Amino acid sequence: MPRKRTKYAAATIELVLAVVISPWMQQLLIAQTTPASLPNDTNISSEAWRVSVSPYLWMAGMNSLVAFGGHAVQVDQSFSDIFHNLKFGIMGLSEVRRKRTGVITDLIYIRLGDETAKPVEGLASAIDVKTSLDTFTLTPYLSYRIVGADRGSIDILSGGRYYHIGATISAEESSSGHVSFSTSDHWADFVEGGRFRLNLTPRIGAFFIGDAGVGGSELTWQIVGGIGYKWSKRWSTELGYRRLYFDRRTGNDLHIEVTEQGLLLGLTFRL
Repeated sequence: MPRKRTKYAAATIELVLAVVISPWMQQLLIAQTTPASLPNDTNISSEAWRVSVSPYLWMAGMNSLVAFGGHAVQVDQSFSDIFHNLKFGIMGLSEVRRKRTGVITDLIYIRLGDETAKPVEGLASAIDVKTSLDTFTLTPYLSYRIVGADRGSIDILSGGRYYHIGATISAEESSSGHVSFSTSDHWADFVEGGRFRLNLTPRIGAFFIGDAGVGGSELTWQIVGGIGYKWSKRWSTELGYRRLYFDRRTGNDLHIEVTEQGLLLGLTFRL
């Protein structure tokens, strides 16, 4: 009798373990195998079209020189200052790729008002100086993947950067009271660069993008670097740093030199 009870108890324990532990083991196996099933965006073997959309927030400060019509001001603002004066802003990046070739498009539109400025030229008696900037930047790249493997990828980027700038300088002068000057300009630069990706784990990856060029600008360049995390097959987030510079000078006494830099927070959705 004791031997039967022992066998019965052992069978009961095995049943309980099978019911309780088996689902837990299944979840553990799923957790271990899920990362390997995530899409590898660096591989070039797939024939499928890959489309992604990435809205982002660029928490950038600005250092700039704005000069036109014999008047020049210097702007040196942190992100918190700019955010306080932000009227409207939209930023986003999209990518369409198949095997080695792709098209990447980056768009930035920012409207700033009443940025505190320092007079540099033509406003010697100004008491209070403000500047407003309306900037639209569009950067389309044609990308070609020269290296694509499980561990990472290298893309060559060739494209252009289009700018539209609207600027207003307003000031309170002791001699003539309130004065205001405004201008606008648009131009395009040809840029060349590269993008590097490194898959640290199936879910975590590092990235770097850099380009430089000339055209309507005396010089323009940018660097972007950071790290991303894949939450699922469709969603990932990115945290990075971006620095963008351009120097625009024309024959009609226009000079706009801008450096923007700061943290970047993005969200990517894969269609």
